[in-house]
Amino acid sequence: MSALSKKITTTLVGVSVTAAMAGCADTGTDKDSASAPSASNITSAAPSRSPSNRGPYEDGEYTVDGEYGTRGSSIGVAITLEDDAITAVEVTPHATDETSLALQRRFAEAVPALVVGKDIDDVNLDRVAGNSHTPAGFDDALEKIKAEASG
Repeated sequence: MSALSKKITTTLVGVSVTAAMAGCADTGTDKDSASAPSASNITSAAPSRSPSNRGPYEDGEYTVDGEYGTRGSSIGVAITLEDDAITAVEVTPHATDETSLALQRRFAEAVPALVVGKDIDDVNLDRVAGNSHTPAGFDDALEKIKAEASG
């Protein structure tokens, strides 16, 4: 199978080629440059969920901590849901290390443009504003919010 065929196959199962290519350059750390977020370093991947794992969810405001990484890193996530759509989001950095805190702040600034107005089940972040690990914390928070909003 050619490289192009592999990329097409990967795209068909829900992983964006952009996200896959961004991961190739990842050094395994979240210590990317501290520049402001730009469209060139913000990507999101479409989720690969079946329709049975979807809402409906109860409208309301939800606040949880999303965890990621192996050292207990976390971020605070507050979301307002209306008809399963995210109408507002706020991310609160929890990092104490200066570099990690700068990355979490950049992530927090970039997230609203990516998720507000979207169905919560259609949001699955990959690499955002130079962060390759923090999006996993956001996705963890979304799963917790969906569980809370389901019951």
